[in-house]
Amino acid sequence: MQKSKNMNATVNARCMHVYLLDPPDKGGGTASVSGSLVEETNGNSGQTRPVVNAPVYLADARDGCYIAAGLTGDKGFFSFIHLLTGEYCLKVEHKGSVRCDEGARLKIDTDGLHFDVIARLGRRRMTTSITGIRPAAYLNPLDHAISFDPNPSLDGKLNLTLKDSFKRLKLEITDLSGWIVRTMDLDEIQAGYTNAVDLEDLEKGTYLLEISTGMDRLSKQLVLQ
Repeated sequence: MQKSKNMNATVNARCMHVYLLDPPDKGGGTASVSGSLVEETNGNSGQTRPVVNAPVYLADARDGCYIAAGLTGDKGFFSFIHLLTGEYCLKVEHKGSVRCDEGARLKIDTDGLHFDVIARLGRRRMTTSITGIRPAAYLNPLDHAISFDPNPSLDGKLNLTLKDSFKRLKLEITDLSGWIVRTMDLDEIQAGYTNAVDLEDLEKGTYLLEISTGMDRLSKQLVLQ
């Protein structure tokens, strides 16, 4: 009986602690921009459809240098986060050319602002409309849609609970040299889904956890001790 107790104590002592932290590059800026890209449909004045998988850029309005880039999602959605104060313009690559509404500038003169925009592609020009400016209460929808409690975890597991439903959710863990050490790809998962991903087989150290959907991406620093 005493032997069994000692064996359990040894097993517990070997359990890895799992810590999730914000990535080192988070916090560079507190402003954000999100919106949708649509194009006018032929022969239907006023009718639009979303433009998917289109390169979208945020450029410095003074010199035109790109400061952020991304692709539109399945509903034409795009977002840029961690933005510093400044004056920006939105650029879109579409059908072999880069378009920009030079007259629509995003003037971020206060920390913690979020801009909602709609970019509309016509036959000859692009127009960008600012539909709202509000406090950046959230910078990434996945921050509120996924819970990692308890954090830290003391049993060598990464605990995952979904508060929203997703058509697809991909989880990827890479080491600091860029090698992928763990992946998990889930389809059609509902709110309330839980999973405890066992990480005991990984070496202790620092990793990058990336969770992505069709529209959003969330990165965390994963520390195993």
